[in-house]
Amino acid sequence: MARKKKHEEHGAGERWAVPYADFLSLLLALFIALFAISTIDKKKLASFVEAISAAFSFKPISSSAPPSIIEGVGVKQKREDAKKKIKERVDQIIKKLNLEGKVSVEVIPMGVRIRILDYILFPPCSTEINQEYKELLNGIAEVIKEAKLPVEVEGHTDDIPPGPTCIYPSNWELSASRAAAVVRYLITAGNLPPYLFSAVGYADTKPISPNNSEVGRRLNRRIEINLITGTDKEPDLKEKADFIYKENSEDKNEKQKTTTESKR
Repeated sequence: MARKKKHEEHGAGERWAVPYADFLSLLLALFIALFAISTIDKKKLASFVEAISAAFSFKPISSSAPPSIIEGVGVKQKREDAKKKIKERVDQIIKKLNLEGKVSVEVIPMGVRIRILDYILFPPCSTEINQEYKELLNGIAEVIKEAKLPVEVEGHTDDIPPGPTCIYPSNWELSASRAAAVVRYLITAGNLPPYLFSAVGYADTKPISPNNSEVGRRLNRRIEINLITGTDKEPDLKEKADFIYKENSEDKNEKQKTTTESKR
């Protein structure tokens, strides 16, 4: 009986080479990407883009156009630096006025928070700012003017309702009115554009200390001034602020000119 000839397998031992080469290319690209992103270096990221383009036959990207990731990291770093600078400025004001323990400032994710115990700002059940602490608000107004950031002023109280002689029927009205009073003063003192500000009253809904002692209640009665960074509206707000400051400056110069001419 005649034996059947076996079919020869042409190149069977080399079939693995093509997918293996593709796998190595992908693995190389992955490691280049991880390395470039971890070091956050423009030159290395540009090299990464060129390597990926070459590996996958993409159209090369101009190295003059920095990747969006670099822009994102740069913006975030600038915001963090701005927060630190604002905190340092406010710390200097607090130290100068010997208000340590009564006023604090901290960097928070949303920006910078200035916390003022309300008994130094207001008499009981009042929204009239104490004269001796207006210098503090004047300094904060200057910081806001330089930063050109949105500002949210919060009013907080303890859990004891206003007394029968108080004109405010509840802590809601009292906390909101005190926040509004601070906003009004900052706008006037710093000649600041009103659209940068918002005022909100939280009454006793956001305590930072238990209300079971006088010390705790005193800590809860506070004003918080938040300078907010990292919002989508920030560039527009800064542009508007620059325009307002310029316009106010021109108006002031024009008024001075008119006053001088009228005296002649």
